Amino acid sequence: MTAQMRTGPAARDPEFRGIDPPALNQVIKQLQDAQNAIRGWLNAHRPPPGVSTAGYRQADQVAQWAADQLGMLSRRYNYAITHPSPGGGVGAPPPPAPAPAPGTPRRDPVGTPQPVKPPPRKATPKPTPSGAGDIGNFPTRQAAGKAAKTDALAVVAAVQDGRPVPDSVWKHLKANADDPDYTEKLYERLGPAATADLLKAADGDKAKLKAVQESLGIASHHLTMDVKWLRACLAEADRAGVRPVAVQVLLGADMSERTRTAVGKLDLHEVTNVA
Repeated sequence: MTAQMRTGPAARDPEFRGIDPPALNQVIKQLQDAQNAIRGWLNAHRPPPGVSTAGYRQADQVAQWAADQLGMLSRRYNYAITHPSPGGGVGAPPPPAPAPAPGTPRRDPVGTPQPVKPPPRKATPKPTPSGAGDIGNFPTRQAAGKAAKTDALAVVAAVQDGRPVPDSVWKHLKANADDPDYTEKLYERLGPAATADLLKAADGDKAKLKAVQESLGIASHHLTMDVKWLRACLAEADRAGVRPVAVQVLLGADMSERTRTAVGKLDLHEVTNVA
């Protein structure tokens, strides 16, 4: 069974150590199917009056165990595909794991504006140690999403009230800029307009802009940042007077392949003197 599920590097390399994303994705799908099957059966076969519910409770515990495992495994999978090993490899990552049931490098700009094509994305290696051990500051996707929602609401409230974005939000963003679940939910909540507001709130601070740039790149692997999203973000950044900053951040972020393609369609230009 284990050997049959190995479809990536583990199928070819007996010394493989780390996460094989395609195999883990298959495990997650199978566990999701099993949990759905157990829940479906339990919902359709309630124990009749007078009959022991011991077996029913045991099956319910198994279903709950599966749900708990899905949260953890999905988080490991997301870390694996957004933090590929630098050792090289072939192929693109498989699609995002199912949810549990109930650029060019940034640099100091010089010279005149030049058309910039998004650099080709490096081939994503399949073997990666990411997700096999440390999975960031949150134990599950749900915990990361809850923290991201809180921070997004704080950003929106601060912008609406004309206040600086709280230092705690910047601290969280810097600490979790490489977290695929936190960043996905943060920018999903913010949307393109509030993302532009966040860039304005950075007020030219290089460390803050770096955190936004890195986190946007990670978020792009799961959140749809298509041409429409990017244009909306740039339009709001233009109104806020920070379009050059937005362009530099978008061009410097290590975006997913699909987002790089979308950025390429905008015919953006490298910007000078944004600080």
